[in-house]
Amino acid sequence: MKKILGVIVLWLVVCGNAFSENKSETNRKKSTIKLSCEIKKIHIVKKFDGTDIDVWYDEKFLKKILSQLTEPLIIEIFNKDSLAMWLDKQPILLEDHNEKGFKYINKSNTTGQGEGFINLHYATVNYENLEFKNEMSMLIKDDDSIYEFGFSKKAEISSISYGSCAKTG
Repeated sequence: MKKILGVIVLWLVVCGNAFSENKSETNRKKSTIKLSCEIKKIHIVKKFDGTDIDVWYDEKFLKKILSQLTEPLIIEIFNKDSLAMWLDKQPILLEDHNEKGFKYINKSNTTGQGEGFINLHYATVNYENLEFKNEMSMLIKDDDSIYEFGFSKKAEISSISYGSCAKTG
């Protein structure tokens, strides 16, 4: 009996994940807010070792040397009342969304910076002027302590990217 129950639970988990992925993709395709955002300049305020610096990279330098950073980010939001967003087709829950704009936090693994560490990204988009801003944190340990951080209590910032968005679709 326990084996049968275990098989049923496993089947529900597997099928549930499959159905939710299909539903997420279906909802993404129904998104009414679609933006393409590009980074235009970056302000580095701290080196990875924590040393303060003040270095700016403009769009020309970024396109020439760091071209992967200038590739457009595709943002899709289900509707104006929703917190459901997809960033380059990956689902993300918005931190806040109102008539002025939206904000979200996501994390990235930084290759070569140490196992078990991540960067947090605090991103905002202003609907009035379609400006995009992304603040990247210093490396932090990838454990439950990351949930202590938010827009009201940010991890220490290492760089700030500025850009603009255009409506698509």
